This record gives sequence, structure tokens and C-alpha cells, in this order.
Amino acid sequence: MRLLTEPSQRENSRDDEKGTITLDTPKGPVLIYPQCTPGFFRELRLDSGLGHFSHYSSIIQKLEVFEKIASGKDGRVSLGLVEDKVVVAYGVGYYPDSTERWSRLGDLMYEVAAIEVSRHYRNMKIADVLLAEMVNDELFEEKILYMNGYSWHWDLDGKGLTMIQYRKMMMNFFRKHGFQEYYTNEPNIAIREENLFMARIGSKVSPEDQQRFRNLRFGIVNR
Repeated sequence: MRLLTEPSQRENSRDDEKGTITLDTPKGPVLIYPQCTPGFFRELRLDSGLGHFSHYSSIIQKLEVFEKIASGKDGRVSLGLVEDKVVVAYGVGYYPDSTERWSRLGDLMYEVAAIEVSRHYRNMKIADVLLAEMVNDELFEEKILYMNGYSWHWDLDGKGLTMIQYRKMMMNFFRKHGFQEYYTNEPNIAIREENLFMARIGSKVSPEDQQRFRNLRFGIVNR
């Protein structure tokens, strides 16, 4: 999971009729669309601050990927737009792929797969709003939201941070939204000590499912 922003103290207001949130920033209003439906992405374009750079590339570089995610079961695509058609931030979530360890618990597990903000729009609280809207969905009180913090995705140059500093920034950000760090021997996490795995256990997740989650973190599958 990639996080390419950090919070600040800007204000926002909601347009209840359209379901959008207007975030006031130094660069003007950013419209946050908490849950985009299939077909929403036509005629949009990605801001140039989302793309290829010397040491990292954006996870999502084609609008078709948003369409695919939004069309999937409970797929979540949240966007931050300026001038109505320019994407300056996004958050995406979905159930784990069948090849991943976490899929062994079925629809209990749900991945916050990426939150990314354009280099041109960072430090404006955009990522805070994107994640808060996801966490506040009643659907996720019955699930375990999780994120994989892979250090090879991090924009260290863009943030001017070391890996340790970036890791700490991510932990602080997700903790504000109810996530905790959990240890796991999942190979993609364990391969580097700076990698990070965090999860938020919904209030309606049963003790039995919480135990299954504890076991699966270390490769133990309850039958």
C-alpha cells in the first residue's frame, strides 16, 4: 500500500445532495467523491503529479483500472478532482486476490490497496478525507480492513524522508483512523524489516473471526 501525502488542518464541507465533499485548499477547492460508480471515469484525466518519476511510479496510471475496481464486488474508488475532470488523488479498496494469504478468510478481509495524492496537492488533508470516508462506511464494521505497506512503493524523494521516517508517517496516519500494526510472517511483508502491515478490526467482527485472523497472520488456517 502506498501513502503519498500527510495531513494538515484544512476545512471541508459536504454537499449532501451530490454526496461530494468540498475540501478548501491553498490551490482552490478539491472535490472528493467518496464512492465512484462504474462509468464515472469517462473523460477524466490524471494530474501530472501522478505518474512516472525517477524512483517510483504511481500504482494506477490508467483510468481503466478505476473502472475495473469499481465494477468488482464492493469495489471502492474514491477520487479527489479539480476542474471537474482532473484526478489529483485517489483511494482504492477491494477484496484480496485468490492467490493472496488473506483471501483464505473470504470476504472478512478487505484491502485498502492504495491512497495516493499528486505531488502537486500534498499536505492538504486530502488523504485524511479519502480514508475517513472509507472507514466510516457501515459495511466495514463487519470486516477487517488491512493495508500492506511495501517500502519499494514509497516516494522517499518526493517527501524528502528516509524509510524509517516514511514508515513512522504511515503508522501515525493510519492509527488516526483506527488501524493498528500487526506482526505477520506473510512473505511480502517479512522480506524487509521496514515493511508494514496494519489492520482495523470492525466492531461487528466476532471473537472467532478475530482468532482466525490472528492465526492466519502466521500462516495457520482454521478448518
